[in-house]
Amino acid sequence: MGDEEDPDLAEKLRKVSDIKVSWLYTRSSALLPYGDQESYEIGSDNYPDQPNVWLPEDVLPGFREFTTSFYWKSWENAKMILKALAIGVGLEDEDYFLRFHSGHENQLRLLHYPPVSAAAIEDQWMVRMGAHSDWGSITMLFQDDCGGLQIENPNKKGDFVDAEPMKHAIVLNVGDLMQRWSNDTLKSSLHRVTLPPRQDRFTGNNKLTRARYSIPYFVGPIGTSMIETLPSCIDGHHPAKYKPINWDDYRLMRGSMQYESPEVAAARG
Repeated sequence: MGDEEDPDLAEKLRKVSDIKVSWLYTRSSALLPYGDQESYEIGSDNYPDQPNVWLPEDVLPGFREFTTSFYWKSWENAKMILKALAIGVGLEDEDYFLRFHSGHENQLRLLHYPPVSAAAIEDQWMVRMGAHSDWGSITMLFQDDCGGLQIENPNKKGDFVDAEPMKHAIVLNVGDLMQRWSNDTLKSSLHRVTLPPRQDRFTGNNKLTRARYSIPYFVGPIGTSMIETLPSCIDGHHPAKYKPINWDDYRLMRGSMQYESPEVAAARG
């Protein structure tokens, strides 16, 4: 993504209809409907800007303990990936990216895509998840064996290839910030969720997709971080493509493109 909001693109993004049923538990004090997806958001308990709202222990015993442990174990893996990426883009300091991240700004999202009419997706008036890139540094994705995740071919715009589920494997998405840091050496992958393989669909007039479950772990930097193109990724043939930008400012810009404020929605009638 560039440095400025594109009003036409923002309008298109807001019109995408995702087939999910959603209940957002973080950043709020109660259970709130959120679009058409079913998700449970978990962050660090030590990050006051995004307070967790936990299920009562007697409703789902052990859930908080398990997911908190999973959150921090995922962060340990993410730190190793960030070190590897630093080496990969030519940095001598493998801890360079780690200094921008504390682990407290990350987000663990439990996602459920309920069964939906396959015809609605085939006719292209609905999507399970529209094509998008992730805003932050990297995303680690854990998914079931349903299938349906596709990633755009970076060398052929509009050509999406299947990211077939592999048992015990994590799908790693490069985020927008890592693309900016690396001056496009590492590309933020455009990805979407569509129909699972044909043999996994119900047949007949009311054929439905399978339910799909996935868990993305979004890794983002400290809010005040200034993201600047790395000198190791700039030379005479590859000038810097991006201006420095503050992470808080960037995610506000991306959020305004993807989500419409209640005031604007009310004005639309």
